[in-house]
Amino acid sequence: MSHKLTDNYKKKIIWVNPFLLKLFSAPPNWWWYARIEKRLKNKIAKKMLEKIAMGKLFYGGDWDLSATLFNESDWIKNIRSLRLNYKNYENCKWYKLIKSEIYNKGFFRYKSKTIKNDKDLNFFFENYLKKMITSLKMNGFIVSDNHSQDIPKALIGRNGDLIKTGNGCHRLAIIQEFEIKCNYPIQIVGIHKELKINGVKIDPSQLINFDKFINDKFSGDINY
Repeated sequence: MSHKLTDNYKKKIIWVNPFLLKLFSAPPNWWWYARIEKRLKNKIAKKMLEKIAMGKLFYGGDWDLSATLFNESDWIKNIRSLRLNYKNYENCKWYKLIKSEIYNKGFFRYKSKTIKNDKDLNFFFENYLKKMITSLKMNGFIVSDNHSQDIPKALIGRNGDLIKTGNGCHRLAIIQEFEIKCNYPIQIVGIHKELKINGVKIDPSQLINFDKFINDKFSGDINY
């Protein structure tokens, strides 16, 4: 498959039932990519390394077999602790963990946000997390820019499992924990080479059949 076709497919947004995303795995090749990437300072070298490690669509290996349950992830645990202490979020475990990290390191970093004190921490919970929860409840998942790097990513394992990877995990955890009935956008960034659809190994040149497989298996009515 050409690089252009691969890149175009990986940019495609597919809307799925978020309650069918039950597994999580780091991207294929992440185990060695992350170690080398941290040591590189040159942006061009970093970009080349990313292309080598994660520039394909089809991957071999056992990354899909080592996927873990998303319901047991720290994302779910943190959001669950907030849900159970929503009015008094200062009592939730996640708040206390962040506060402890600020005490020990002097700051806590969440994406581009740097939280340095109690005022920052309260603002993060009140004006970021709670607003995100309210927005998801009222409006569902909004994609304001189809070309954004912030669109959630997913993988497809050899057994046809939809596996969460990359960004968007806190929003998925919010949807699942607060039982928000909405669709969830994903971009498929990896498919196992041994995937079979109806007993037939997938043909990389027939991605239209793969689209139908995704829509039939992971879209549709949202029940929980």
